[in-house]
Amino acid sequence: MTHTTAKASRKRMEAEWNRWAKILRAIAVWLCFAAVGGSAVSAQQHAPWRLVADGDPVEWEPRRALSPDSIHAAAQQALTHFQREGYFLARIDSAATVDGLPTLFATRGAGARIASVRFDGVRAFDFAAFSQSMGTREGRRFDRATLEGDLNDLLIRYERTGFPLAQARPSLTFGYADDGTPTVGIRVQVVEGETLMLVGVELDGETRTGDAFAARAAGLRPGLPLARYDPEAIRQGLEATQLFETIGTPTIALTDSGAVIRIPVTEGPPGTFDLLLGYLPGGAGRDGSFIGSGLLELRNLFGGGRQMRLRLVRNPGLVSSVNVRVTEPYLLGMPLRASVEFAGHNQDSTFSRQRYGVEAGYRIAPGLELLATGSREFVQPGVFGAQIVNGRPRVAESSAIFAGAGVRFRRIDQAINPRSGLLVEAILEQGFRRRTLPASDSGLTEPVNLQQQRLIASGRVFLPTFSRQVLVVGGEAQVLLGGRSAGDDQQAIYDEGDLFRFGGATSLRGYDEDQFIGNIVGRLLAEYRYQLDRTSFAFLFVDVGYIDRPALADFEPAQDVKPGYGFGVQYQTPLGLVTVTYAVNPDLGIGQGKVHLGLSFGL
Repeated sequence: MTHTTAKASRKRMEAEWNRWAKILRAIAVWLCFAAVGGSAVSAQQHAPWRLVADGDPVEWEPRRALSPDSIHAAAQQALTHFQREGYFLARIDSAATVDGLPTLFATRGAGARIASVRFDGVRAFDFAAFSQSMGTREGRRFDRATLEGDLNDLLIRYERTGFPLAQARPSLTFGYADDGTPTVGIRVQVVEGETLMLVGVELDGETRTGDAFAARAAGLRPGLPLARYDPEAIRQGLEATQLFETIGTPTIALTDSGAVIRIPVTEGPPGTFDLLLGYLPGGAGRDGSFIGSGLLELRNLFGGGRQMRLRLVRNPGLVSSVNVRVTEPYLLGMPLRASVEFAGHNQDSTFSRQRYGVEAGYRIAPGLELLATGSREFVQPGVFGAQIVNGRPRVAESSAIFAGAGVRFRRIDQAINPRSGLLVEAILEQGFRRRTLPASDSGLTEPVNLQQQRLIASGRVFLPTFSRQVLVVGGEAQVLLGGRSAGDDQQAIYDEGDLFRFGGATSLRGYDEDQFIGNIVGRLLAEYRYQLDRTSFAFLFVDVGYIDRPALADFEPAQDVKPGYGFGVQYQTPLGLVTVTYAVNPDLGIGQGKVHLGLSFGL
């Protein structure tokens, strides 16, 4: 909001100031002319005036342009400058040309001390606590800029308390202490006004976003009194939607029926299509191959912030997956985000897996959500996966139900190329799985009931270092633990169809896609970025992956640590946002790295 009440208060204080300081300025200027004695000041026509007080140069810029021979005007502005700082007895001693520049020489004199500070009419909040943060206090040297800042902070506090029409009217009383030091008594009359009815929220700019959705995202409730107005919280609420490229400072506009909050925004594209391509060089008797995935994301459907995501992945070896997710940001008008999801994965002729999931997120603060999840999952063995190894199939048929809870926190300064901020997400799920295993050599089967716990977590911290440079540290982890609820067959706890697949461009860079499987997989990463512009940066990275694989029908148990490293660049082009990464690992030569190319098109 442009603080019109603060400006009005400053105007009143200026009038009060002019009323008391007029005679002092006139006397001081007369003394200036007497001291100068009519001496001529010669200088170039547009040379600036300098000011020296008590022998030291003063940082001073006249409020309006002055010609070199305007001694009277320059002296008045210099005295006004000193008086604003509390030096009411300042005087101009002389004027001269020094090094070709017109110069005023002045004596500040004793600075005025604050004799008393009094605020009348404050009832809406605890003023005693607020006054502890004020710079204007009894016994300190008077400084007009400090007083103006304190009054502005006071009016901002009133705005956030629900009184945007509050006014602060200062008056000054000048005097002298017993020792002759000038003093100032400050009295501020506060008129709190009334709370306003919030009529609505308006987005300024070309936007498809509905005002009702913008109000919910900003944490505002039209039709109710404006009990709290925090421009920064409004900005953060809209920033969390990730729908806007820029968000300006909100302002309050008064209407006959109440207040309208107007927010200047620049909206992002209604959707994006991300294409990730990679080339895996040949080696160990295999040919080089290409991989690819595509992500189509539609944002802000029907102006209500709804989103739909469709991801398709195609990896070597007839491996493919599909993921569809639809999100409603405010279910039934509540701060409750709801998502439904389908995920399918086909691992050549080994197995296929389907997952139907729901997720709900309750917003408790801008960028902070409490999560609840639920899913129904199925695993079907393929021709290869159904083969019996050591008395059991490589992949067993199973079904499961999972439910869980978690937290998500997102607070970054910008979405595409953050310089500072934090991203954290963690979900802990409890599940019950029913697996079908052979009971004997006769080919009969029996169900085995299992309990499983699953943790999925990730985090990033963005730390600004030097100019245009950012250190990014973080990681992610996926953990699956289980136990038998009946029987003693411990090997049935884990199955290849349940485990996480790990490696590749979006997980452990420098390795083949889905090269590793395990019930515990994770990565620590560090990136050092040099920001080229608002959306572009070059980077170096190091990944350290961990894989823990249990005993399976066709695999021995194993634990391993896998490092990867490389470099890349993200760059905004007329075609779209392009990301190129070159990654290697210690087992590869420098010329056998994995090349990944990402393209992001705005729709």
